[in-house]
Amino acid sequence: MSEHSVRRAHWSELGLDDLYGIVRLRNRVFALEQRVTAEDFDGRDREPDTEHWWIAAGDDAAAGVLAYLRLIRPAVDEVQPDGVVPAGWVIGRVATAPEHRGKGFAHRLVGAVLEAHGSDPVLLHAQEYVAGLYRRSGFEVFGSPYVEAGIGHVGMYRPGRP
Repeated sequence: MSEHSVRRAHWSELGLDDLYGIVRLRNRVFALEQRVTAEDFDGRDREPDTEHWWIAAGDDAAAGVLAYLRLIRPAVDEVQPDGVVPAGWVIGRVATAPEHRGKGFAHRLVGAVLEAHGSDPVLLHAQEYVAGLYRRSGFEVFGSPYVEAGIGHVGMYRPGRP
């Protein structure tokens, strides 16, 4: 495996060092940096269809996770845009280690997900200040901005490609 390669696994396939790196990054970004008090581990990580995507610091899993996202199936009550094919996937929990931001890691993860699942419509809930990252990947804002965990968000949707 090359340095900074994109990795993907379901819950049952995650190694302990990879899981530790993912949990550590999510805690660092969401709990410590953004002060989100809502429960991060909502049970969706372990669902059979959930995919964990990340970029590690190198071949050694213990070296750490530089960037991460979670791909889940939409919840039954998931808000989606009107008049479109409902999304089959939702990108969430996107996090990049502060010292590695601006290097394109999150964009690379989103691109890998879209390469693997691009024929399906995809939904995400972006923090407003990073919506441009997702626009570069073909996502469009829908609905009104809202606040979640004290942070401004927007719903974004990308149709599947034929």
